[in-house]
Amino acid sequence: MHVQERRRPSELSDLVQLSIRLGADLRLAQGAGGNLSVKTDGVLWIKASGTRLGQAAERDIFVPMAAQATREAVLVTEDLAPLVLPEAKPWGLRPSIETALHALLPHAVVAHVHGVGSIATGLTDDVDRAAAALPNRLDAVVVPYAKPGVRLARAVLDCTGGRLSADRPVVLILRNHGLVVGASDSQGAGDLLNLVEQSFRSAAAPELVPGSPGGLLCPDGTVDVAAAEVLCAGALTPDSAVFLGPTPFARIPAGPAPAEETGAAAFVADDGSVWLRPDLGDDEREIAASLVDVARQVRGTGMQTLTSAQVDELVNWEAEKWRRSHKR
Repeated sequence: MHVQERRRPSELSDLVQLSIRLGADLRLAQGAGGNLSVKTDGVLWIKASGTRLGQAAERDIFVPMAAQATREAVLVTEDLAPLVLPEAKPWGLRPSIETALHALLPHAVVAHVHGVGSIATGLTDDVDRAAAALPNRLDAVVVPYAKPGVRLARAVLDCTGGRLSADRPVVLILRNHGLVVGASDSQGAGDLLNLVEQSFRSAAAPELVPGSPGGLLCPDGTVDVAAAEVLCAGALTPDSAVFLGPTPFARIPAGPAPAEETGAAAFVADDGSVWLRPDLGDDEREIAASLVDVARQVRGTGMQTLTSAQVDELVNWEAEKWRRSHKR
């Protein structure tokens, strides 16, 4: 019997249900992206790196950690293994890359997703206007891009100045990354995610061609000229860099995608169809599909992509290599 099954608090059971729901929504979670946590009875339960939110239906994916000790350590070290409670260590799970952010936010429940509406909004300089339009009952903060992990947690602290309260919901719009919300419980966190994403989305999800990984992803007419420019501008998010490489998308005159290594992972054809390199798997397919969704929604000026240096530090980061090793 797993430790979680013997001493699972009700708050964790609620988080598991939220995890299952979010993991089933490709517009919020792709591959092993996204993470959730809950703080209860001095324990921080956080999703394990390399696991998928939807897997909470069938296995233990939340790692218990000593909450106060983790909070004190996360800005000092990224070696969090000693802070995992002893009874959980035989599971062999690593805490999420984003543990620092979850530990430092004062809210009982913290949820981070790669929502297509939030990513699209956070790609341009119009993000500040969009954040200001959210309801006054919550704190909405735009956070400049920072490498996931400790640097992102520090960027959040810099932007919030320690002013956040556990009693007031928070929405963090992470430029080139996604969305983080903090709430008092899982229901509140899920409601916040829905509110923000629905506010930011401006286009329906693209039609996806069913089938095996690789090959045709979206039919002709899916991507217009403006969306193609967004897709081919460079790496838009950490996951696009880590799973699709420094040149996620390139243009081709017509499908199918080139079989040989071309430096790109996916291709936009002149007819607006989208193709994947044949050797790619399920995780890459999900991430590519979400980026097509993002590109169709980008509005505004001043769009930014990740720099070559930012891509390199992600691709060569041991924590991301670990997560990539668990891809499908």
